[in-house]
Amino acid sequence: MEDRIKVQIEKAYDLSKSHQFNIEEWKNEEWEGIKHTNKYGEMKDTGVSLNVLKDIGEKITTLPEDWDFHPQVKKIFEARKKSISEGKGIDWGTGEALAFASLIQEGFHVRVSGQDVERGTFSHRHAVVFH
Repeated sequence: MEDRIKVQIEKAYDLSKSHQFNIEEWKNEEWEGIKHTNKYGEMKDTGVSLNVLKDIGEKITTLPEDWDFHPQVKKIFEARKKSISEGKGIDWGTGEALAFASLIQEGFHVRVSGQDVERGTFSHRHAVVFH
């Protein structure tokens, strides 16, 4: 049975290399409205300069030196700081934190809801830290 499945998977893989996809085969009506990107207003540049991101990144990854944090929290913040300073390996949580911080710096209010924001159910999201 294992050999039969491997043959089947390899055959499908080989066929995938030459298959021509036709967008009309899977597109539905809901996608039609997306064609007109200016329907609800002009597109805006929402980018932030690299210098601003690095400045924000330094601020959001620096824990107070006079507080004692859990080693895992320290590790997360150190990894964030390193990824921002090197400009590589930035994970989803760090990108999310940078996005929130850039909005706050521009004067927007950001509300993140859910219990995981504070207690760190998803360890990448520590919007609140305790010492």
